[in-house]
Amino acid sequence: MANVGIVGLGAMGSAMAKRLVEAGHSVYGHDVRDFMMDELKTNGGTPLANAREVASKSDFFILSLPSEASYHDVISGENGVVSSGKKGLIVLCTCTLRLGDKNKAREAFEAAGMTLIDATVSGTRPTVLDSTLAVYTSGDEAAAKAAEPIFRCFSKSCDYLGAFGNASKMKYVINSMVCILNATTAEALTLAVKSGLDPELVHKIVSESFVGNPVWRSRGGMMVQRDYTTSRGTLNMARKDSAIISEFAIDNQVPVPLFQTALQMHRAGVAQGYMANDAASIYEIYRGLTGLEVEKPQKPVG
Repeated sequence: MANVGIVGLGAMGSAMAKRLVEAGHSVYGHDVRDFMMDELKTNGGTPLANAREVASKSDFFILSLPSEASYHDVISGENGVVSSGKKGLIVLCTCTLRLGDKNKAREAFEAAGMTLIDATVSGTRPTVLDSTLAVYTSGDEAAAKAAEPIFRCFSKSCDYLGAFGNASKMKYVINSMVCILNATTAEALTLAVKSGLDPELVHKIVSESFVGNPVWRSRGGMMVQRDYTTSRGTLNMARKDSAIISEFAIDNQVPVPLFQTALQMHRAGVAQGYMANDAASIYEIYRGLTGLEVEKPQKPVG
């Protein structure tokens, strides 16, 4: 069993911590939100005051952070990971960030005798909790392979993609598809409901059909239940990830018209107050466009 640190105990990080504790690992964590620290303790982990303290206790250190600013502060700030002096630490970055930010962090870790692995994930909180998350790693192969048993505690697959940064590129590609599938799911369900079909029956039939997919089964289920908070997901893709993906497409000279069209519905969700709700909430935007009754934004957990 290993000592595993996690900083960023949001929807994904807190679920990873829970599964790691259940697998028998010693888990140390930090989050700026007190209720997340309380949840970690309730689930059997040990909350600590800052990233430096977490790193000092850890063999593997998972970063699950929402922004570039928080990322660099946790790494190089006064109480950051680098300040712990924990040589040999393997840091696993699951954040969706620009490659420039990750390369800057990698240099800082290398100078401190630590190894950063670009380790992106595909899934939601429920997929972490039922261990069906998909994980992609890139960078130092030996360190990535050493971390596989950690990832296997909450994932169904862990693919090594080679050179540092390739895992992030894979994440950009997948998230562009997720954005499109979110919109497709909401659009199709709205069409079905507007035509008079039973949404629960439609969800079941499509789930079993040729076009059934994990996004339809998961987010489509949230749409049918009109539940946008249990997953603890948000519409953050519309503000952060979308800019990164758009820049990635421009850099590679690839037109992405379907992604950009789907993105507008996510942005409409943000504009109408659903930012703190799961991306499934764009179903309400589609419903509103057709005159169907609309659920107001839901208060998030915590």
